[in-house]
Amino acid sequence: MEASLDQKAFAAKHLPDLGYDIKDFRVYTWRLTNWMKLEKKITSPDFDCGGHKWRILLFPFGNSTSGPSGDTVSVYLDHAEPMESPEDWHAHAQFALVISNIRDHTTYAVWNSDHRFTAEQCDWGFTRFGQLHKLFNIQEGDSRPIIEEESADITVYVRVLEDSASVLRNEEKCPFLTARVVTDDTFARHEGFDLATLGEKKWPQSDLPTFCVPKQETYGTFKSRVAVHFKLPNNIVRLWVLVRRVNETVRLDTPIPENDPSLTVEAVRDMANMMRRGDLRLYFDVIMGPSRSYPPPGHIIVFLKHFDTSKQTLLGVGKVFVLCNSKVQDLHPIINERMKWTPGVPLRLYEEVKPGMITLMEPESTFAESEIQDGDIICFQVEQAEEELRDFETQGLYSNPVHFYGFLQNRVMIIFRPKLEEPDDNPEFGLVLSKKHKYDTMAQRAGEYLRHDPIKLRFTTTDAASAVPRGSVLKRSLNQSIADFMDSSYATTTVLLYEKLAVSTV
Repeated sequence: MEASLDQKAFAAKHLPDLGYDIKDFRVYTWRLTNWMKLEKKITSPDFDCGGHKWRILLFPFGNSTSGPSGDTVSVYLDHAEPMESPEDWHAHAQFALVISNIRDHTTYAVWNSDHRFTAEQCDWGFTRFGQLHKLFNIQEGDSRPIIEEESADITVYVRVLEDSASVLRNEEKCPFLTARVVTDDTFARHEGFDLATLGEKKWPQSDLPTFCVPKQETYGTFKSRVAVHFKLPNNIVRLWVLVRRVNETVRLDTPIPENDPSLTVEAVRDMANMMRRGDLRLYFDVIMGPSRSYPPPGHIIVFLKHFDTSKQTLLGVGKVFVLCNSKVQDLHPIINERMKWTPGVPLRLYEEVKPGMITLMEPESTFAESEIQDGDIICFQVEQAEEELRDFETQGLYSNPVHFYGFLQNRVMIIFRPKLEEPDDNPEFGLVLSKKHKYDTMAQRAGEYLRHDPIKLRFTTTDAASAVPRGSVLKRSLNQSIADFMDSSYATTTVLLYEKLAVSTV
């Protein structure tokens, strides 16, 4: 696992900066053997971090809320001394839980979250960390299973953050909050993970309709203002709360109840956000046609994205209601009709599980068996011959949503500036590339922009803070990737100085 080589780099990759000072950081590993003989609920030895005792809480075959199948693993970070703690005890912790192969630590599964632990709510984690049969079997791209010979390491990365209570007190003084609204139109323009970019510090936030709302304004009054803004009758508008799930996705949670006239906007925000701070995030839904029950009984709301292989785009195409017990392949005719394609166009469907995890869906499985719930996102592409897909890959393009999502997750902005202040034909420009792109790909793209032979371009790295030359000329290497000369594993922008040469750098 990357952590065995550089724990700080692993933490930087899997624990995003939340804007708080870090009080303490600890990595703890717990080795398990004879998995199938483990008790239904077990805990690791205690360890210290930030002046508190913690432990890993494991349900090897899932806990009571994960479903009856026993084919899942539930893992949590647990405060080890809840009974000995004072009633007002709390600790804000950010953490990543990792299950890895004991012999090959590059084979692992990881989930991350943050939580304000209290004496009453002393554990937090992942009820469906992963399906057990997948952890026991070799997955595509790996050489061995995560749990091999019934053994695995469970590692927790914990950052105890400085108390957020002071942030909360400052916000309580402000009588307004900001409501940001995702609509079907903004979803159709969004290219990235989730329904919109919300709270991601690495990339600009999505341009969404935004409202400054008095915290004590009733929800009914606020909803009426929103309906007027969009020029729609109030009775066909329904607003859903968006929440950040424990797997770091931002998804639909529940429609806001409309039967309580005293419900305030602040109360709606607090229902969606346990930390009781930050923006109120909403999805603007329009109910078309008469409906006594919304959503219909037994149905869930699913959002669709289309990966267009030829255009290399990934864009939202709206939502659908599906029966929980219907099959995944039942979406095919619905999608064909939505896209106005000829009936019977073959499709491949993928679930957008979390950043870094996009999985191909089994057509014969039901949505319930696939663990699809309200607000989940399914991506589709037209099925094409393997030869056609290989042609895309030969051109340096992405042949499926898994690879394209990988590009989105690893994309960086490279700013190219002329090293020498010379003629006007040396502009400054930016290119969005992937950290995984090799030197030759970067040089090729820059050469295309400048209309200059890429092997006659020379690049010099710069200091991240000041963008002044560091004096390090990049040497062409077949194996060097953009990540190798970025200042850190989580940086998303860097500046390179370029020179147009008359001779080849090769």
